[in-house]
Amino acid sequence: MKRTASIAFALFVLLALASAQVAIPALQPRDARSMGLGGPFTSLSTGFDTIWGNPASAALGKGRLTLADLSVWGYVKPTTANIVALTAIAEGSASQGDMMGYLSDMIVDNGLGGGFSAGIGYTGKGFCVGSYVIGDAAARGSTAMGAVARGAVAFNAVLGFGAPIKLGGMTLSLGADVRPFYRVDSEDGGWLVSEFLGALSTGGDMGTVLMDQRVEAGFGLALDAGVQLKAGSLTAGVAIRDITPSFLTLNEKVQDLLAQLSSGQLPDVSSGSETEALYPYITAGLSWKPILIKGFIEPGLYVELEDPVALFLDDNYSPWNLIHLGADLRLLSFIDLRAGLNKGWLSAGIGLDLAIFRLDLAVFTEELGAHPGDQGMSGVSARVSFGF
Repeated sequence: MKRTASIAFALFVLLALASAQVAIPALQPRDARSMGLGGPFTSLSTGFDTIWGNPASAALGKGRLTLADLSVWGYVKPTTANIVALTAIAEGSASQGDMMGYLSDMIVDNGLGGGFSAGIGYTGKGFCVGSYVIGDAAARGSTAMGAVARGAVAFNAVLGFGAPIKLGGMTLSLGADVRPFYRVDSEDGGWLVSEFLGALSTGGDMGTVLMDQRVEAGFGLALDAGVQLKAGSLTAGVAIRDITPSFLTLNEKVQDLLAQLSSGQLPDVSSGSETEALYPYITAGLSWKPILIKGFIEPGLYVELEDPVALFLDDNYSPWNLIHLGADLRLLSFIDLRAGLNKGWLSAGIGLDLAIFRLDLAVFTEELGAHPGDQGMSGVSARVSFGF
């Protein structure tokens, strides 16, 4: 049985890597807990984060039913000037000219966009089952009129299992899940921001422009696998996500796709002309969480390497772009202070854990280029979770 499972897993991986015609990147939440720590910390996930993290963590800890988990994030520098500008836009007090100026400055200076994730599920005691939706989009460019917007949204259902193995004083956890998904990506090359700004400058409807944009959409099946080794206060983890065979996608306008979905009709991708697959997403991490005074002072140190394969694919890729470093200090069992280094950029956050209710906030910067300082994009993130 084990031999058959191993052969099936190997064939699945080979099929995913060999059959990809167009590979698209992973879509991971920018949730406030991980971003405050210098995230993403996929390999060291715990609790509900198992849904999109390391399935091996389903074997550890108590079971938790999460009734709702919601994260929102925005790619914008949290400066006073930007806060004033965004407030004016939200209130409708900014003129069209001022609005164009505000948005153009933000796009060129930092990039502008945001995302969300929302999910429900049960994790722990060897199981991981749930569903979540995640979306992310951002516009960047050296000039506002030459900027390009790229985005994606994915609906996921997850069914996974984890098994602990005692090795003396250590616990080795193995886990895997299957994840059917429906994913929509902006058309290859992105959308021209000039079309949206042009509509704004002439008093047109940017929503109409959005409806005319084209997307690539299709159904796929992913396999995620991982391992965690726990020895006292030390935990090491490795996760491989988005192992997928290639899948067909349709190229169509946003308005046509929404019309199909709103009518309850699932898009027929059998006539799709594009073949895509996800890049396998590999992470490896180590955490140290000693308990100095139980229930009063509990620090933690974390390090994770993200996508180490990129070093072999691009000679110009900086090793710093692999590294996520984080530290937190848990006080009185419910306050969590966080700081981190995200690919060379600083981040910070705070969390409140009130048993059934959890709140996390973070400010962060992440690197989009090959070296720290090339294309840093700052943002803010918030997360709320209800469960027991």
